[in-house]
Amino acid sequence: MRTRFVALVAAVIAVVMLLDVQGIVEAQSGRCYLGGHLYNRNRQIGTDAVISAECPSSSLPFTIHSAPFGNWGVHSRFGGVRDEDQFAGWYPSGGHRQWNSCTTHLEFQAPNPMYYNKPPHIGWWQEGRPEERVNSRWLARGINGQSCRARWDGRVYTFGNLQMHLYELDRLSPDFHTATLNYGTVRIRIRCSSTWICEGTSTWMQQQSFYPSASRVSAQAYVVLRTARK
Repeated sequence: MRTRFVALVAAVIAVVMLLDVQGIVEAQSGRCYLGGHLYNRNRQIGTDAVISAECPSSSLPFTIHSAPFGNWGVHSRFGGVRDEDQFAGWYPSGGHRQWNSCTTHLEFQAPNPMYYNKPPHIGWWQEGRPEERVNSRWLARGINGQSCRARWDGRVYTFGNLQMHLYELDRLSPDFHTATLNYGTVRIRIRCSSTWICEGTSTWMQQQSFYPSASRVSAQAYVVLRTARK
């Protein structure tokens, strides 16, 4: 009986040592990258918004804009502006979901239901509801021989002064800055489920302030951190 017990203990020790060696070899064969992903949802342009990005030109003999609708992009620490649905509106045009980006011209103002999607089509209100992935980028690169678990498990990653800078995109003229949404400092704790797979998420955050105040733009933001082995 004692012989069998000793043999069993030796076998268990051998397996543990094998797994330990395997983990060391695995860690030495890769590098850990930490990626950040920014999402937004419940995008809104509120009552009495003043936005004059996609208005007809009065200084040229022809109209250079397809007034009043425009596609909006986002610049953040997670990436730059792209001609995609980064800050998606509700009006389908040009392969995008656009906003009424000219609220300063009488012909495009409420209560004309053609330019607004929020019933009862009065009050200058627009909404873009679905959740959208905005930007993604690598935030940190580890060193060879250090696993993601060793680098990040239990750590807190901090974003100071998280912002979304919004632009109405135009191919014929410079992009027009419509608003900047400020979310303050965001702290995200990272947990690892294996040697290389770690994740951390924020809660959905409402902006603390927006500029310019006349834009009346708002949106919730959400940050996801994930690791990858490269």
